[in-house]
Amino acid sequence: MPIRGLGYGLATVIGFVLALAAVVSVLALGGVETLAFAPAQIAVVILATVVFWREGFPPVSRPTRWVLAVLLAVPILQLIPLPRSVVAAVFPARVYLGDSLLSGLVPLPGNLSLTVNSYGTRLALLNLVCYVLVFLLAFHAYRSRRVPAGLIGVLMTLGVLEAAYGIFQYLTGWQYIFFYRKLLYTQEATGTYVNRNHFAGLLEMVLPFLLAGLVLRRWTQENRGRAVWVQIFVSPWTSRLLRDLVPFALIFVALVFSRSRMGLLAAILGLLVVGAIAFLQTRRLSMLVLLGLVLAVPLAYSVWIGLNPVIERFEVLGQPHALEEDRLPVWRDTVALIRDYPFFGTGLGTYLWANQHYQSSKLYGYYEHAHSDYLEFAADIGIPATVVLFFGLWVLVVKTGSCALLLERSREKILAAGCAGAMAAILVHGITDFNLQIPANAFLFSWIAGTAAGLVAKRNV
Repeated sequence: MPIRGLGYGLATVIGFVLALAAVVSVLALGGVETLAFAPAQIAVVILATVVFWREGFPPVSRPTRWVLAVLLAVPILQLIPLPRSVVAAVFPARVYLGDSLLSGLVPLPGNLSLTVNSYGTRLALLNLVCYVLVFLLAFHAYRSRRVPAGLIGVLMTLGVLEAAYGIFQYLTGWQYIFFYRKLLYTQEATGTYVNRNHFAGLLEMVLPFLLAGLVLRRWTQENRGRAVWVQIFVSPWTSRLLRDLVPFALIFVALVFSRSRMGLLAAILGLLVVGAIAFLQTRRLSMLVLLGLVLAVPLAYSVWIGLNPVIERFEVLGQPHALEEDRLPVWRDTVALIRDYPFFGTGLGTYLWANQHYQSSKLYGYYEHAHSDYLEFAADIGIPATVVLFFGLWVLVVKTGSCALLLERSREKILAAGCAGAMAAILVHGITDFNLQIPANAFLFSWIAGTAAGLVAKRNV
């Protein structure tokens, strides 16, 4: 049974630990190194053990429990040694691969696990457990105590710091991540991330919350009957509006100078989600004018600094065979991999190893990821589990957006709209990139998703 009286203090502890873990992961190159992300994992496991021992398991909905159960059960099943006859019936490509690699070298094992790399799956499973616990902690902190547990503050702080660092890299040519000289993406803003697309992934999760704060704040009672644009100039929170517009513009400019094409498009989609919620709230055309003015500020500044390098990135898409030289080869190889391992995948976290047996282009190197979260999850855990995961996430986006229209408190409207926009942005970006494979971004996404689920659950009570 939950212990009453822990209340706000416990939620504050949850928020503090999640915030600290998120900041450390982002600053440590996005947490891509195992040891860099380990402190966040340890902190989350200890916190979850204490919280759930004292307060009980969070009362998530039955569909959510099924999604989480499937997501955890598949990699656990992949690690269990099974008789070769069973694996041959369900997973013939796995037996063929084992035979071709081990034949003539060592005696063939009587049992095989479904994963093609047990070590990689164990490491990935530890990350996955961390993300699930973050989701549950965020759900518990918001639904039971009605506080966002620091989510917006952490996102804004990380967004501003990373954006300022990225713009400094871009404008000065000082292409370092702390004391490490960058070897890749030396013409773009990347902040403390190695890859510009993952830097963009962080920023596109921040922008919807800032826009929601700009356009969804509760109007003062005496100004309710006036047009939105009139309220902007007469409202006592005009100074706060301008103050919020500065970080929004800074982060949007940094996103532009990341030169991440899909990152920019995904961010715009996330902002459109927030804009649609704001318009449906007010039903006023003046709200569309306000949205246009908010977006015009960073765009005008970007144009003033110079957009030629950014435009060149989009012009490449119009060239013949542009996709053929970029994403299509790895996608084709990944589809071939999925075709051989359709039901249970090659093992969570094994794409780097498994794809080497299917890679047919750029043979001087190898692909660490499929450059599509959807395809990589399908290759790792199979098509059924991937459908369950992403269908569940998109349903949560829709429910959170709908929830934003029904909530009464301004603070909750902002939080719900921001969550819906941020999740939509990452899920769209995932079509052509792998932000959910980057620990820092996956951590923040799990925090946002858990908060969104808490909002929806509280609304349905």
